[in-house]
Amino acid sequence: MKPLFVMLLVVAALSTSCKNNSSDVLPGGSVDAQAVGKWMYGSFSMSDFWSYDGRNLGKPFELAVVFDFKANGTYEKYFVAAAQDYSSCRTEAFTYEKGRVDFNEADGTFTTTPTEGKYRGYYSCIPSKNINRPMEKSELKAQTYYYELKTGSNGKPTIVVRFNRNDTNTSTFLPTSW
Repeated sequence: MKPLFVMLLVVAALSTSCKNNSSDVLPGGSVDAQAVGKWMYGSFSMSDFWSYDGRNLGKPFELAVVFDFKANGTYEKYFVAAAQDYSSCRTEAFTYEKGRVDFNEADGTFTTTPTEGKYRGYYSCIPSKNINRPMEKSELKAQTYYYELKTGSNGKPTIVVRFNRNDTNTSTFLPTSW
């Protein structure tokens, strides 16, 4: 009886002493070896807005999504969007998340499970609307994507991503670094 009591006491101590922090990245995900690295989908303006007095007002529109898949089964995702109009009002959105990723090569899917993230919004003409806050637990939702690893027309690897298996709209991610 005494050994059973000691064993239960050890189990209870271990279960109450372990801190469960939702911001810890859950290890043990799986990544398709060909997908390890940074991948970017993006578009940006090749020109800038210039004012009549010669001031550079910046790019009128930018949009990019980056996945950084790590060999240890974790990921980071960045979403950046910015727009500027001729009145010099600039709007920017930035979302960051990280967590676990699980690739299912047989099914052609990967699922991201964020454990932490951040939102930032900037409105130059309405600063009272600016935000800069961590994601709330209710906003940390798993997302499944459908993917294909392909070779692009330039001979370089790409990851073609869909939100639903039968989507005709795709996003093509190219290897990137920074």
